Amino acid sequence: MKFQLNQKKKRLIFIIGIVVLIELSGYGFFASLFRLIGSAS
Repeated sequence: MKFQLNQKKKRLIFIIGIVVLIELSGYGFFASLFRLIGSAS
């Protein structure tokens, strides 16, 4: 049971890491949102 929980946690951290990398590269959802807000004002 403990191993399975650890495996899920590792996968979650891995997915979060990928999302953070995409955001920092400037192609993520939040980056697009800020660009849209910046271009509107």
